[in-house]
Amino acid sequence: MCIRIGVIVLAVALLIAAFLSNIPSREETETACRRALDNTSTWTNRPDVCQEVPAQTYRAFLMMYDLREEGLD
Repeated sequence: MCIRIGVIVLAVALLIAAFLSNIPSREETETACRRALDNTSTWTNRPDVCQEVPAQTYRAFLMMYDLREEGLD
Protein backbone atom coordinates (compact mmCIF):
# COMPACT_ATOMS: atom_id res chain seq x y z
CA MET A 1 0.00 0.00 0.00
CA CYS A 2 2.79 2.45 0.87
CA ILE A 3 4.53 1.71 -2.42
CA ARG A 4 1.38 2.59 -4.41
CA ILE A 5 0.96 5.88 -2.55
CA GLY A 6 4.63 6.69 -3.12
CA VAL A 7 4.34 5.96 -6.84
CA ILE A 8 1.20 8.11 -7.13
CA VAL A 9 2.80 11.02 -5.26
CA LEU A 10 5.91 10.77 -7.43
CA ALA A 11 3.80 10.69 -10.62
CA VAL A 12 1.82 13.74 -9.54
CA ALA A 13 5.02 15.60 -8.66
CA LEU A 14 6.49 14.78 -12.07
CA LEU A 15 3.33 15.93 -13.85
CA ILE A 16 3.36 19.23 -11.97
CA ALA A 17 7.04 19.74 -12.76
CA ALA A 18 6.42 19.03 -16.44
CA PHE A 19 3.55 21.50 -16.53
CA LEU A 20 5.55 24.24 -14.82
CA SER A 21 8.55 23.76 -17.10
CA ASN A 22 6.38 24.53 -20.15
CA ILE A 23 5.33 27.96 -18.85
CA PRO A 24 7.54 30.59 -20.52
CA SER A 25 9.50 32.91 -18.27
CA ARG A 26 8.95 36.66 -18.27
CA GLU A 27 12.18 37.15 -20.20
CA GLU A 28 11.12 34.67 -22.89
CA THR A 29 7.74 36.37 -23.21
CA GLU A 30 9.32 39.81 -23.54
CA THR A 31 11.80 38.57 -26.14
CA ALA A 32 8.99 37.02 -28.18
CA CYS A 33 7.02 40.27 -27.91
CA ARG A 34 9.93 42.37 -29.20
CA ARG A 35 10.31 40.02 -32.17
CA ALA A 36 6.58 40.20 -32.94
CA LEU A 37 6.44 43.99 -33.24
CA ASP A 38 5.90 45.38 -36.72
CA ASN A 39 4.50 48.46 -38.46
CA THR A 40 0.94 47.55 -37.47
CA SER A 41 1.71 47.33 -33.74
CA THR A 42 0.19 50.16 -31.74
CA TRP A 43 -0.80 50.90 -28.17
CA THR A 44 -4.24 49.34 -28.76
CA ASN A 45 -3.27 46.79 -31.43
CA ARG A 46 -0.87 44.50 -29.60
CA PRO A 47 0.42 41.25 -31.11
CA ASP A 48 -1.06 38.23 -29.31
CA VAL A 49 2.25 37.30 -27.73
CA CYS A 50 2.46 40.79 -26.16
CA GLN A 51 -0.80 40.51 -24.23
CA GLU A 52 1.01 39.29 -21.11
CA VAL A 53 3.65 42.04 -21.16
CA PRO A 54 3.03 44.90 -18.69
CA ALA A 55 1.79 48.15 -20.27
CA GLN A 56 4.87 50.18 -19.37
CA THR A 57 7.22 47.56 -20.79
CA TYR A 58 5.16 47.28 -23.98
CA ARG A 59 5.25 51.05 -24.42
CA ALA A 60 9.05 50.97 -24.07
CA PHE A 61 9.23 48.19 -26.69
CA LEU A 62 7.12 50.28 -29.08
CA MET A 63 9.41 53.28 -28.61
CA MET A 64 12.52 51.14 -29.14
CA TYR A 65 10.94 49.68 -32.30
CA ASP A 66 10.15 53.17 -33.64
CA LEU A 67 13.70 54.36 -32.94
CA ARG A 68 15.15 51.31 -34.66
CA GLU A 69 12.94 51.91 -37.72
CA GLU A 70 14.22 55.50 -37.87
CA GLY A 71 17.80 54.21 -37.71
CA LEU A 72 18.45 55.76 -34.31
CA ASP A 73 19.27 52.64 -32.37
